[in-house]
Amino acid sequence: MRIRNLKDDDGLLLTPLIDMIFLVVIFFMLNTTLSVNPAIRVDLPPAYTSQAVIEEQIVVTLSRQGEIYIGNTAVSLERFPAELKQELTRRGLKKMILRADETTAYKRVVEIMDLARLSGLEAIALVTTKKSLAE
Repeated sequence: MRIRNLKDDDGLLLTPLIDMIFLVVIFFMLNTTLSVNPAIRVDLPPAYTSQAVIEEQIVVTLSRQGEIYIGNTAVSLERFPAELKQELTRRGLKKMILRADETTAYKRVVEIMDLARLSGLEAIALVTTKKSLAE
């Protein structure tokens, strides 16, 4: 049996340290990519059955003032179908996430969903906040 003598010149093992740094970097990368348009202020309606969505999708936002955003870019209602279709073909996606302020008129939400479906979307997910049963 061979016994290894520890010497004073044995240094710090860097492999575990590098592994931990990579894990921290991956953690922060995932957390920053999962946030959805934090710059556009929208009060989302609460729902008991809210679920997290991790897939990469196009995010359309309807603000309280009636503005429409595709990602972080404001678009007019007239240009919305063309801009959305262009974004769909550019990314090769068929799904969309719709964030609408809780005070947005139902008519406006249906209008945006209808225009989105005409642009070639197959699925639309509505964003809500998680509501607990205690409320």
